Amino acid sequence: MVRFGSERMEGLFRTLGDVPVESKLISRSISSAQKRVEGVNFDIRKTLLEYDDVLRQQREIIYEQRNMILENEDVHTIIKDMFDRVSLSILKTHTDYSSKNPKVNVEELLEAYYKFGFKDLTMKKSDFEDKDMVETERMCTEAIWLTYENKIDAIDVKNIPAEKVRESIYTLEKNVVLRVIDRAWVEHIDTMSKLRDGIHLRSYAQSNPLQAYIQEGYEMFEDMMQRISQETVFYCKNMQIQVEEQKK
Repeated sequence: MVRFGSERMEGLFRTLGDVPVESKLISRSISSAQKRVEGVNFDIRKTLLEYDDVLRQQREIIYEQRNMILENEDVHTIIKDMFDRVSLSILKTHTDYSSKNPKVNVEELLEAYYKFGFKDLTMKKSDFEDKDMVETERMCTEAIWLTYENKIDAIDVKNIPAEKVRESIYTLEKNVVLRVIDRAWVEHIDTMSKLRDGIHLRSYAQSNPLQAYIQEGYEMFEDMMQRISQETVFYCKNMQIQVEEQKK
């Protein structure tokens, strides 16, 4: 009653003390205050659920991808998708979209690919001539993926068929992807928790805290997915295969 009742009711309750309440007016005031309390509690629970729903949707996406990796022996196609994502991300960074026909800064692009680790890339500046953006994207993704496929094909182990070698590579790929996803997801949960703890301050800037949490949470999730692809590609490009001879 102190918070949700009127000041007149507050003064009346002080006067009555512990006397049983029989007045209909007071009963209606108590009922009205109780409804207000229930309404406030409902709004609080609703808001909490809306905040939780953001992370729940992200959890479903990441768990779906993780389960798909666990249930499939061959994750090579998933690795290819990550190579494509990294390739296109680097391409877009070095493309000017201000005009109607996007223009690629080829020299900076090839240098960026080289710095990322694609040092055996066969693309040249002349390969980009007379190509639209769709053709350029396809050429870059195919060329980047070819560097990894060539690395796998170049692995030659005595007395072990190439098929067996590839199976070992696929197993290694699965372990790499799972470790990268798990680490990135744990870090993302911690970051989202910190964002939620301070998001209420956005109300002082006339912003909707929930809307800001949804928008920034989405951007952080996209950054995490991009980081997963980058780290996975980096590990795959730099992994070294060692074969130990069994002691007799």
